[in-house]
Amino acid sequence: MMTHSGPVAARALAAGLPVAIIGALALLAGNAAQALGWDYIPSASAGAGYESNPNSASRSSQRDDSYVATASGLIDIVGETQRTRISLRPEIRSAVYSGMERDSRDDSYVNYYLPMSISESWQTLQASLGAGVSRVSTRDSVVVGFDPNTPQQPGIDTANRRTEYQERWYIAPSLRYQLTPRDLISLSLNHDDITYTEAEFSLRTDYTATSGQLAWSRSWTRRSTLSLSGNVSTFEASRPNSPIKNDTLTYGLTAGYQYALSPVSMVGASAGGSRSEVKIKGLPWIFTPSGLLLPCLDPESGTFVACTIKSTAGNFIGEVFYRQRPDRTVTTELRLSRAIQPSSDGSQVTVDQIAGYYTKELTPLLSLKLSAMFWKQDAVSREANALSNRFRRDYYSVEAAATQRLGRHWSVTGQYRYTDDERDFDVLSRSISNHRFYLTLNYRGLGSH
Repeated sequence: MMTHSGPVAARALAAGLPVAIIGALALLAGNAAQALGWDYIPSASAGAGYESNPNSASRSSQRDDSYVATASGLIDIVGETQRTRISLRPEIRSAVYSGMERDSRDDSYVNYYLPMSISESWQTLQASLGAGVSRVSTRDSVVVGFDPNTPQQPGIDTANRRTEYQERWYIAPSLRYQLTPRDLISLSLNHDDITYTEAEFSLRTDYTATSGQLAWSRSWTRRSTLSLSGNVSTFEASRPNSPIKNDTLTYGLTAGYQYALSPVSMVGASAGGSRSEVKIKGLPWIFTPSGLLLPCLDPESGTFVACTIKSTAGNFIGEVFYRQRPDRTVTTELRLSRAIQPSSDGSQVTVDQIAGYYTKELTPLLSLKLSAMFWKQDAVSREANALSNRFRRDYYSVEAAATQRLGRHWSVTGQYRYTDDERDFDVLSRSISNHRFYLTLNYRGLGSH
């Protein structure tokens, strides 16, 4: 249990990088100067598709389908020595929708991503640093599908009739230390800075989110592993031209267990609790216990001032999962989880998720992918809703895709995805569904040194 000074220490940890990580990462620069073996793998795709509700309308009378043309390109750049690995993955994606001139809409977009990572390994220590920038249309939702092999973009949703971009930069250092042959200690940090280009129209909130985790794991037997982790996160949100700000601190503990069923499959479970301290500043009024709206009065000056509300709330966090990973890629995963995440709604949220993912090579040239997910979102506390427009949110996604290889470099993919975004605004609710069909021609190079 955390003492009274716990939140102060937690906020200090989340506010900056520990000296140990800074020192370890400084060593990476010297090693990166060594002669690295570089590999470059280009990829590109072009396709066409159909969407039944691209403008995210909730009323059937307002829904208007559209055809869409897509294109993307990326290059995997990897440099390696025995101890050092550097990775860059610049990528660009674009889409053009039909009917934009007729409906005065602007759904087309051009996204770019520039993630990088560098890691250094010693006998008992590994240090790594991830960082990147991106500019992503809010049409590309964080929850359009479930793929454990693809990192999610934070805090994006699709309720807009014009192109808006989420601009993000992040940094994520980490350390792993092999304390004994059976004990591993890890320290990881992550800082996200998020802004929205049309926030004054879409009522999304810009935010910064910083999190840290200190974890210990022990190989209990050849197949089983026990773990214990402490985590802390800060969340600061604001909206353009609004004095209201959300400042939230969350901290908690989690214990976990994993068991290897085979060399390529495992099951695991974790459970714990978190506590969130929410502070909303700049409110024009507050609700009284009787439900009245009243302004705030400064007793010393006798003048009206902006209101501040504070609250605390506890939440359960944890997960149960089954996973198959023959190599670096997950092929099967079933997951039931609850986590605390940042959100563009203006608050930290609890996210309850039920998800399944399955891939299968039916023949040497034909592969199949199936995924489904249910996602339930709620603010960490009721008072955290002061900046939120979508306090409660249920999201459903089902996807099926088949890829046929045409040779060493070429393949074609057919994909269907259904999504349903249900939102409860306290006084009304909305349901936004969309059917997506895509056919894509893909190219992937073999790499060159």
